[in-house]
Amino acid sequence: MKKIIFVFLLSILLFGCSPTFGTSDVIYNGSNNEVIILKIPSEPDTISEDMQYANFEIEVSQITQDVYDNASINAYIERTYEDERPDRWSQLPQVFLNSENSTSAYISFGVGFIRVSIQSEGTVEELFEMFKERNLKLVIIN
Repeated sequence: MKKIIFVFLLSILLFGCSPTFGTSDVIYNGSNNEVIILKIPSEPDTISEDMQYANFEIEVSQITQDVYDNASINAYIERTYEDERPDRWSQLPQVFLNSENSTSAYISFGVGFIRVSIQSEGTVEELFEMFKERNLKLVIIN
């Protein structure tokens, strides 16, 4: 009988303390996420002489000091096509690797603005041509 009670108590202890697989807890902290759609300008604000770096800034009044201090921002570039491929949003950073001209685009932000920067081993012109005048979606996660 002692062995049965021992095994019973041991199994309660083991199963009671073991992690539960396949479940998760969602924590709601009263967050308010915000989605903002912006238009990418037709020209960069800055472009280096060697054409390997460019950036542009867009004013975003929704990026307050509180957002800067406490939130994160995800950015997505809109991808649209003339053929049968579906339109979609692609998250930044975007990295384009090929043997001739590896290029990347990434976002940074400060109070009141975002900056999209483009860097390349060759030239940033082709990637900026792909991005210009497209929609940029920002998701502010509080």
